Amino acid sequence: MLQTDDLESAIRQELARVGACTLEELNERLPNSSWNQVFAAVDRLSRAGTVTLQRPDASDYILSLAPRRSAEARHVTPV
Repeated sequence: MLQTDDLESAIRQELARVGACTLEELNERLPNSSWNQVFAAVDRLSRAGTVTLQRPDASDYILSLAPRRSAEARHVTPV
């Protein structure tokens, strides 16, 4: 069983290696973690903007790394 930070790192590395994949495929690629652990880690990474989720149909989600934003895009300056 991977620790939270290790699992999130493994997910980022796997997505960087394969590009996009389904949630089920990602789960199969991480045999040392349960489905619930992978799902929770993907949820955290999605909320942080690290991964993107697309749902092309009702059966599954497609995951990929989110595009990197420039430093200027991350900081909003008041007008």
